[in-house]
Amino acid sequence: MKIKVFTVSLLAMMASFTTQAAEIYKDKHGSAVELYGRLGFNISDKKTGDIQGDFDGRFGLSGRQVVNDTVSVIGLAQYQVNSAEYANNVEGKNDSLTARYVWAGLDMSEYGKITGGRVSSGLIMFTDIGDVFASSDVSTGRQARHIDPTAVQVFRQDGTVQYQNTFGNFDFSTAYIIGNNTSDLDYGYNAAMRYTLDMGDAGKLAPVVAFQKTRAKQSDNGRTNGADTFTYGGAGTRYYLGSLMLGLLYSQDAVAYTHGLADSKDKNWEFTAVYNVNSDWAIRTGYRYLNNDGGDELVLRDTTFEAQYKLTPRSSIYTAYILRNGHDGKNVMTGRSVSFGGSSASESFWHTGLRYEF
Repeated sequence: MKIKVFTVSLLAMMASFTTQAAEIYKDKHGSAVELYGRLGFNISDKKTGDIQGDFDGRFGLSGRQVVNDTVSVIGLAQYQVNSAEYANNVEGKNDSLTARYVWAGLDMSEYGKITGGRVSSGLIMFTDIGDVFASSDVSTGRQARHIDPTAVQVFRQDGTVQYQNTFGNFDFSTAYIIGNNTSDLDYGYNAAMRYTLDMGDAGKLAPVVAFQKTRAKQSDNGRTNGADTFTYGGAGTRYYLGSLMLGLLYSQDAVAYTHGLADSKDKNWEFTAVYNVNSDWAIRTGYRYLNNDGGDELVLRDTTFEAQYKLTPRSSIYTAYILRNGHDGKNVMTGRSVSFGGSSASESFWHTGLRYEF
């Protein structure tokens, strides 16, 4: 049954990831407010093995107020409901409205940007190398939430003060993570750097390095997992040649504990390939291998095949098949099974959906 449904689903294709905002206010000085969002419906056998449908939506407001020729005040608030991404699957709040990004800051033109809040971390320069699929979840840095539960993705966590700038072909980001009163976070910091090398007819190469460290408060404060520090690092690159984009990354992270448990270490390799057939059609494929040692012992061996067809500039249909050949882990303290992205690491699944973005 799954094979038949998947064969039919391959006739449909995937989402446009480019958000197109609607301007709802603008004055003569350049100050503006924009509304944007995404509405979608997904059909999959991912979570239960049986076919089910889910609504997937998000919306946001972004704004800019001009101070002078150099400085503007900027801000963004984006929320999601019933999101298909890993962030909502681990939290078990698929029917709740949750914040993806909420921040305010200053855009100082050539002097860079300073933002504070639940920011879009500069680590995205690195994680986006593997995050090209509508149907697959980000695995790199998945253990960040053991120190800071607000970090359901390593590139998105509360109480972050960030500086970003671009110098020619060099992009740089660094941040200090303060946390909030629910995270039990003592401190954290991260940095990411990317250099885009234009090789003319041979294409473009964009290597990236990233690092993050977070530490929990030393007092217990009711914490039961004993996690003390999270250390994360990775290196990778994207290569562009015409309509083809290739990506390769390696990351490693470790959680150290205060009560005698061994360090929990993730090693994560990812390869991705994206080919834009034309302005309407695109195909994607990739392979991910994640292995945990000393912790939950989760193993991911995922091969993804995905395709998209753009119905209009703001809507598209997509389909994917994810071949899984890993195995679930086990929580060393509770004994509960640990899966990934809302489904077993050993169960393949298909995923089809329609998205409208505005």
